Amino acid sequence: MCDKREPARIKKEEREDEVTRFPATAESEDADGEAGGPPTDGLIACFRCAHCGQTFSSKALWRAHARTHPGEKPFACSICGKRFSFKSALPAHERTHTGEKPFACSVCGRSFSVKSNLTKHSVVHTGEKPFEKRFACSHCDRRFTDEKHLTTHIRIHTGDKPFVCSLCGQSFSVKAYLASHMLRHAGEKPFACSVCGKTFTEKKGLDSHARMHSGERPFVCSVCGQSFSLKSILNKHALRHAENKPFACSVCGQTFIEKKNLKAHSSTHTGEKPFACSLCGKRFTRKATLVPHARIHSGGFFVVGEAKKWEWLSCMNIFSH
Repeated sequence: MCDKREPARIKKEEREDEVTRFPATAESEDADGEAGGPPTDGLIACFRCAHCGQTFSSKALWRAHARTHPGEKPFACSICGKRFSFKSALPAHERTHTGEKPFACSVCGRSFSVKSNLTKHSVVHTGEKPFEKRFACSHCDRRFTDEKHLTTHIRIHTGDKPFVCSLCGQSFSVKAYLASHMLRHAGEKPFACSVCGKTFTEKKGLDSHARMHSGERPFVCSVCGQSFSLKSILNKHALRHAENKPFACSVCGQTFIEKKNLKAHSSTHTGEKPFACSLCGKRFTRKATLVPHARIHSGGFFVVGEAKKWEWLSCMNIFSH
């Protein structure tokens, strides 16, 4: 068995592929063996895109993604000169010049220049509905096209977060969230807000933050019309419209859609206040209440300098419980 490196030895390798390695967790080791990735010796290899900040577990995936950004089109058509990001797209394009249609339907004989078009056509004969949302959530009315997405969604209700950071212990419901989180430990925040100067690990984090300045709320609830700045908040809001509330309080009988809400409610009966401010000692029943309190010490919402550590709540051990 390979030895795990100590956290103190983690560092970013200054190479053109911009790879950052971290100690692997049991949940993440299955992603290290993807084709194209370097040997990890028990480490997670995070390849970060310099354009958008998205991370990948293998070098091959990182290179393929990099070509989706403007200017990365190395494959040219020999007939018209049109360029493509991926070599696999070139043959299909060239068939638009030659008229070749090598993919034929075995039922009716109709031919297509692209295999994906044949696949879509085939359902005319079979009656199959490949994009039907067959997987239904037992907690709410959401439906999904595949079981994997359903499993991820159900964690919203159960509060299950199986992917744990080996450095600070913070847990996540989605493996991709853990990979993004690991970049915070590396200290990489290349995306800066032009209004307040706050920096972010990923571009999507900057985009979400920018809406706090602009007031934009592009995500609208289809039931009540309420709008939100983040899609994740809309998804949680939508659960309120669901009739099924499977988590019931054993003391008063009040029911909740999510397990974490039941847990927070239970403290109103016990009087427990597990979340303590490490600066003044004041205690709270919910972490969500502790967050705005911590900003009192910083003197405002947008904190700078040493106070900025309060923005990375879990990583900097500001909260104790």
